[in-house]
Amino acid sequence: MLTSKQLQDIKSLQIVCEKHEGINLKLNWDMLKNRTNSLDDFLLYEEEQLIGFLGLYGFGETYELCGMIHPDYRNQQLFRELFQEAIQSLRSRTVQKLLLNSPGSSASGKGFIEKIKATYDFTEYEMKWNKKSLSLNNTDLQLRNASEKDIETIIDLDEKCFHVVRSDAESYTKRLLESGEGNLMIVYNGATVGKIRIQRVDNRSFIYGFAIHPSHQGKGIGRNALSQVVMKESEWTGDIYLDVSATNRNALKLYESSGFQTFYSQDYYQFPL
Repeated sequence: MLTSKQLQDIKSLQIVCEKHEGINLKLNWDMLKNRTNSLDDFLLYEEEQLIGFLGLYGFGETYELCGMIHPDYRNQQLFRELFQEAIQSLRSRTVQKLLLNSPGSSASGKGFIEKIKATYDFTEYEMKWNKKSLSLNNTDLQLRNASEKDIETIIDLDEKCFHVVRSDAESYTKRLLESGEGNLMIVYNGATVGKIRIQRVDNRSFIYGFAIHPSHQGKGIGRNALSQVVMKESEWTGDIYLDVSATNRNALKLYESSGFQTFYSQDYYQFPL
């Protein structure tokens, strides 16, 4: 579990690193703020200043890794030391896959990836909502809070829509429901047909895990559900974000037509354990 001071130190370091390279680091703040142990976070201090951080993010037997080193302390093999600690920790667990995340335009990130010879896996676009007038065309659609009775439905949606391995989906779903933050189910004509998650961080809204069951796609349900969420969140803040795989053309088309624009990309690389 990270202390409030550690979280603030990580945030401060993130701001410095992002400003230095003009990038956007994906540190999964929803997970950082809800850590239940200290196994997945590696912090490096120089006296009282945090100069390095590496975070591991588990999704069942798949883990993601992202980190940073203060610009004034780079080229000293410090991140490699954090990386080796993380790898040693992962090798003592049941982990099938490790993905390293690097902002698409990060020169330092790409340099490290090349040195360790990680293999490119996929790219994810980060999109931001550009205020646009939206309308609701389907009065038979509702959003409700998710509960434990929805676990199997959520797992099924992750398997069918995101091709997530069941064991990973089970682990991640249970953890999300335990957090109790913004997990919503999409109901159409009385049937649960999809899901969407909203998280609010630092006056910004983030949309995650948006999925409509394949048997109900193409009916305008996704568009109406997204519009409903965006309209509600825009009353709280104008800054709304989401991530989407670069190969998911249908989702990209939906998001762009709903007012979202790509502003950053995140590249993922696989590293053998």
